[in-house]
This record gives sequence, C-alpha cells and structure tokens, in this order.
Amino acid sequence: MSFLDSLPENISVEEPIRVCASADLLPDGSFGKQWLLVTNEKVLIFTDGEVPTKRLELSLGELESPKVDPVVGGGILEVSRDGETIELVRYTNAETKKFSAIAKALEKWTKGEEAELETEEERRCPRCGLPLEEGTDVCPACLPKRKTLLRLVQYLVPHWKHAVFLSVMALISTALGLVPPYLNRPLIDVVLVPKDVARPFEERLSLLGILVLILLFSYILTSALSAAQGWLSAWLGNTISHDIRSKLYQHLQFLSLRFYDKRQLGTVISRVNQDTGRLQEFLVWGSQDLAINFLLLIGIGVVLFAMNWKLAFFALVPAPAVSVLSRSFWKLIRLYMHRFFHRWSRLNAILNESLSGLKIVKSFAQEPREVDRFSARSADLAVTGTQAERTWALLFSGFSVLLMVGTLLVWYVGGRDVLFGKMTLGTLMAFLMYVAMFYRPIRFMSQLINWSSRSITAAERVFEIFDVRPEIQDVKDAKRMPQIHGRVEFRNVTFGYEPNKQVLKNINFEVKPGEMIGLVGHSGAGKSTTINLLCRFYDVDEGEILIDGMPIRQIRLEDLRRQIGIVPQDMFLFSGTIAENIAYAKPSATREEIIRAAKVANAHDFILRKPDGYETTLGEGGGGLSAGEKQRIAIARAVLHNPRILILDEATSQVDVETEKQIQEAIAELVKGRTTIAIAHRLSTLKNADRLIVLKEGEIVEMGSHEELLSKEGEFHRLVQMYQEVAKVKAVER
Repeated sequence: MSFLDSLPENISVEEPIRVCASADLLPDGSFGKQWLLVTNEKVLIFTDGEVPTKRLELSLGELESPKVDPVVGGGILEVSRDGETIELVRYTNAETKKFSAIAKALEKWTKGEEAELETEEERRCPRCGLPLEEGTDVCPACLPKRKTLLRLVQYLVPHWKHAVFLSVMALISTALGLVPPYLNRPLIDVVLVPKDVARPFEERLSLLGILVLILLFSYILTSALSAAQGWLSAWLGNTISHDIRSKLYQHLQFLSLRFYDKRQLGTVISRVNQDTGRLQEFLVWGSQDLAINFLLLIGIGVVLFAMNWKLAFFALVPAPAVSVLSRSFWKLIRLYMHRFFHRWSRLNAILNESLSGLKIVKSFAQEPREVDRFSARSADLAVTGTQAERTWALLFSGFSVLLMVGTLLVWYVGGRDVLFGKMTLGTLMAFLMYVAMFYRPIRFMSQLINWSSRSITAAERVFEIFDVRPEIQDVKDAKRMPQIHGRVEFRNVTFGYEPNKQVLKNINFEVKPGEMIGLVGHSGAGKSTTINLLCRFYDVDEGEILIDGMPIRQIRLEDLRRQIGIVPQDMFLFSGTIAENIAYAKPSATREEIIRAAKVANAHDFILRKPDGYETTLGEGGGGLSAGEKQRIAIARAVLHNPRILILDEATSQVDVETEKQIQEAIAELVKGRTTIAIAHRLSTLKNADRLIVLKEGEIVEMGSHEELLSKEGEFHRLVQMYQEVAKVKAVER
C-alpha cells in the first residue's frame, strides 16, 4: 500500500488500497480537491466534500496507456479504455511529480505486472514550508544571518595570523585615539586656565611643550598604524576575494547542466564578479570597522563613567531610540538590497544575451528594441537603488538628530556644573570630546546597516550557489575504468528534462566495440538527448546505460568523459590560438600531433592560409573563422583527443558538398577501431554506418542497415524522401 496522501476518514473502500492521492483541481479546472484511489482491481475517483462523492469507478484490467498530459499551469492524468480517452484527475504544477509517478506505476499495473510506486516527495523547508531548490537543503528565507556571518568569517581562517595582526593594530590604534581627549583636560586646567594660579609660568610653558609632543607622537603613531592597516588590508582583501571567486568558479564548473538549464548565464556571472566583491568589503574593511567601533564604544563608555557617571547617563539617553530605529530600518533596507541585487543580475543577463547575439540583433535591425529592453531593466535597477539610498539617508538623518539631543543635554548639564564650580572647564571639554567619539560608532551604525545589508545579501546569493550540490557526481563506490573497449548498451532508458515530459521512452539498443551506428529522426525526436545521457550530462529517470557491461553511474566521471570524444552541432571555440583550441583536450600535445590531427580533419590547408598559421589568434567563440572552418577545428580537437567512443553530432551540417566529402573521408579513417555514434540531418552521410536507429517522439521505431530500412518503406524511407525533396528545392534555388 503506497499512500501518497492520507485517506480521509469519510471515504471507505473495502479492497486493499495501492495508492491514495489527492488532486487540487476539479474536472472543470477550478480549484478543489479530488481523491484518486487505486486498488488491486479498480481505479476510484472521489470528489471531496462533507460527504465525498464517487465520480468515477473503472476496472483496472480494462485500462490501457496511462499517461500525464501537460497543460498550461498543470496536467491531466488520463487512461484509455476501448480506444476512448478517459480523464481521471486534473492537477496544478505543484502536483506534477506525484502524478507522473502514479502514471508510471499504473502503466505496469494495467499490464498485470508488479511494480513499486517510486515517489520523490517535494522537499520543503521544515520551518517555513517553502519548496527547496534541487540539490540543496538550505532555505534562503530561513537562513539565520548569524550563520551567514559565521560562514563568511571562515574565509579568514586560512589567513588568521594576518587577521590577528590586523586586529592588534586596530586595538592599538583605538587605544591611541583615546589619548588626545584625555590630554585636553591638563592642557586647559593646568596649562591654559590653571586652577592653581601660583604655578610658575615657566613650568606651565614647559608642560605645554611636553603635552604637545605627546600629542604629536600619538598622531604620528596613529597615522603609521593606519598606513600599515591599509597595506595589510589591501593584500588580505584581494587574497580572500581571489579565494572566494576561485572556489565559486570551481563549484560552478562541477555543477550539472540542469542547473544552467534553469538560469540565465548573466545572473550567474553577476554572482561571481559582483557579489564576491561585496564579500571582500565585508571581510576586510567591515570586520575591522565593526571590531574597532565595538572597542571604541566599550573603551569610551568606561572612560565617560569614570569621569562623570551622571553626565554619562545623559550621553546614553539617545541609545534606546537609536536601537529601535536601527531594527525597524534593517529589514526594509535588506528587502531593497535583495531586490537591488536581483535586478542587477537581470541587467547583466540582458547585457550578456544581447551582446552574445549582436549579429542577430543587427541582422533584423533590432538595435532600438534591445536599447529599450536594457533601459527598462536599468531603470528598474535605478528605482530600487534610489529607494535603498533614500531609506539609508532618512535613517542617517534620524541618527544625527537623536545624537545631537544627547550632545546638547551634556552641554547644558555639564555647563551648569562648570558655572556652579562642580566641574572644571577642562573636564567638560574632555568629556565632550569623548562623547563625540562615543557617538561616532553609533552614527556609524546607520552606515553599517546599509553596508552590511548589501554584504549579507551578497553573501546569501553566493552561498546559495555553494549550497547547490552537483546532480551528476561520482557515487561513493565509483570504479576506475582507465581503458574502455567501447561496448554501449541502453536498457529500458526513459528520460525527461521535466518530470511530466518524457523525451525518451523505453529505449533499448546495443553498440558493439568498433561499430558505427547512426541516430536518425526529425528535430526533437531525442537524438541529442541520447548523446547527453551517454556522456552522463544527465542521469536517466528509468533504466540504465552500460559501457563494457558496467552501469555508467558506477564509472568515475573523469574516466568516462576522458574516453568519449564529441564533435558537437554547436561548435564552440575558445579565445586563443588555433593550436590551443585543437589541443584543448590534450594540452601536452606536440606540434606534430596537432598538425596530424588537423590533417585528418582536412583543416591543415586552410590553417596554413591564415596570417599566422597555427598561431593565429581567434576571437571569442572562434571569431575570424567560417562555420565550416570551426567545424573542422572541432573535428581535429576530437581526433587529437583519441577517444574510444566517438560522437558526431551533425558533424558535417555546416560545410559545403566538397568539404563534406573531404570530412567524410577523414571520418572513415577516424572511426576505425572506435565505437561511433553519429547524428546527421543529411542522411547520405550515414550510408557507411553499420546500423541506423530511427527515433520518433522519443521511441525507437526502426533499426537496421541503410538498405534494409529503405526497403521497408517506413519512417526512414519517409525521412529520406523528405530530404530529397528539400535537396531538389535547394538545387532549383541555386
């Protein structure tokens, strides 16, 4: 019995229940609750209410083809009976995973097969109930800010000696800052306006010189410490920033492709370059300022109470109001900062997208449109930035008014004490200087709130990435496989990028070592997805893929991918020389090996025609090369990689007929002794394949040699005819 939801007390079923699940939509699509119950013999649907109504009762043995049908905002669980489609329940997107699992189990139960219901409950935060992202157990909404700060401080641990030295200098500098106000009292009460009028003038003059020299020495020492702090902070800050950026980039490199499928690249880039910079500010300058101001508050507070405890209480009058004001504004400013960073990421995403597709923008004369898009996002960012800065300005002004009230109280009460002879003028002046120094850290609190809210928000965004676990990674007992022979087997493989949208359905085939097979089918049939699963860019939902009889999940990723070579459909070349791009998979390759690979790919001749030959520098994405030249460079890269399993994904799709012939000759040599899987829209390029696998809507519909499939006059024959018609049209156009 697999209860996905608890069975309501007012629903009674005599037979043992296999599944009990609630749906959140009614048959007309409105919100409401229905109950799906599956027993050993029946499928029952109840509509919820004070007295649940049985809406549907079906015999399990009569049903066929259970499936989920995606619709806008949700889906429908359907079955067939005698050729008629019957709708069981409707549900919203929140219930998709549950009913996808039910559909898979029903498919086996209707055939009389035993099957366990494979459920993957939606992971939610135990505190607030919000859904958790894939691969992480951390809820950003509930993450205590204390933990964020502790995680930030951990980056100081490797450099703790420098951090401690910096703190000691800050402590000494803070102590030296307390000296000048203290010396003001003897300067006024002993030297300038002495209470003891009998003190000789020469003695007062000598004492003036001594006190001024002490002040000069303290100022020089404070300045020297400040310069040393700046020098050490600059090194420490940039080192820590480098550590964070490097670790974040390393983490991003090992995250699965599914992570990037759901995100704009510009938003990810924003977290690497912008947010890590904010962390540097906090770790180096922020932690120092926080420590210094905290020490100042304690040190000056002790001095104030030691000098005059009554006046000290008047100086503390604004403190409660400042605390309340700080707490009330803190959440508001953090809200604005979250919104600010989010909109900054969106702006970066548009910038990255529009500049990457600049050629397309210009081709369709859409420059004004892109300018308007950018301006709109920039305006949103400006509005949020303005709101944050105005809130901070209001907070800062409120602090200033409150602290001025405290200063005026000290002036009035202390002035009365001076007039009545209860306090000397020097003591009042020294006290007022200490009060000003005491209020400085409190006034700094307003800046700290603004600045720390930015830093903590940036930290949360960075840690949000760090907390995402790679979906594809080595299992604990992953086996080393330094040498792959090349036997590939797909066993009952089912996969979908989304839970309710299967791209591949029950795929079964085997490729022998050294055999070449071709994957054929219309666009969206699942050819590239098959390749993605073989490279383990994604993990299958059902079934398994084996290489040399071992499931690929048990093989170390490094060993697996080192022995698979890909010539992708979308060629990507890095900024650098042609030689560096060819040797990307084998940086230690000699010049002779690079040239040999280029010759196999028929790239050697056009490379020599370039101004600097193999040392010709390419722009971003291979700028300066034609599409066909890029393709041949990519083929040379795969040749030099010398893989045991070779994947050709539309390897000749962007070259002319003459170049295609040359590449086909090169590929014929390249595939010898290797397991090769080739995808091609030009079906003529697959004539040399040992077998062809024809995919349609994610399923294998035909398999056999080129001649066998043509003679069947099935799906492959239809694709060939379509290709020939297109070729005729292109010939006429020329």
